Amino acid sequence: MTKISTKNISKIPDIDSLKKLCKALATLDAIICREWELRYYSYDKNWDTTNSEEFFSMRDGSGDEFQILFCKEGSIINGQALESEMCNWKEIEVKPKTLKEKISNAFGKKETEMVQTIWKGVVDELPTEFNHFIFGEPIKSKGTTFCIWRLNNQTEWNIGNIEFPKDKYGDGSEDLIYILDNEPKTYKKWALEYFDETFEEHKLQLELVQHIYDNKPLTKEIILKINPQLDDFQELKIELDEIGYEYEDL
Repeated sequence: MTKISTKNISKIPDIDSLKKLCKALATLDAIICREWELRYYSYDKNWDTTNSEEFFSMRDGSGDEFQILFCKEGSIINGQALESEMCNWKEIEVKPKTLKEKISNAFGKKETEMVQTIWKGVVDELPTEFNHFIFGEPIKSKGTTFCIWRLNNQTEWNIGNIEFPKDKYGDGSEDLIYILDNEPKTYKKWALEYFDETFEEHKLQLELVQHIYDNKPLTKEIILKINPQLDDFQELKIELDEIGYEYEDL
């Protein structure tokens, strides 16, 4: 089966279904892995309450990551794959502005910063509604090798008119966003590999993953079946509130 990528975006769920999926992924990671730094997936339903923006993030700890913004206008997926030819970061000199900086510059203490030139076509046709996300922080510092968007009045996801590199890896999207296929078995397979030590003594049951993918309320019984060692329920409740996932009697 062909994985989801920028060359196969028809399999990405609609915006509402994608939001539910992202909350499910973050919830599963929160239950399985109590150390936030070691998680792949996170979700913040209060990313920007003024503008009604919610934010999902995937990070693999090695620099590859993708983010999804849910906003009033629609949704946008940004990804950065370091191994992609489309990454294109360069170190440039920062022109001095203050007198102190000019003096330091004159004595050879030149300040530099890393700047990315986004691959031609990736965001050239991006709707202006998403400019603040792609060209602002934190995305500007994280980088962009692929970008997928959908306005609320559109019936499908979109990418720009891109001439991809000729290598198989391309923009790296196939390796990063395959998890968005909305299939519980996809998450289970990944989790058994990534959290292998966690599941040495008990199994991750597919029906439990399905329960969360269906956005059904969490109970202590369900949680303990997924992670029998979990005991910090008050902290988990705080995290579930940040995600926006419903729970009962925790």
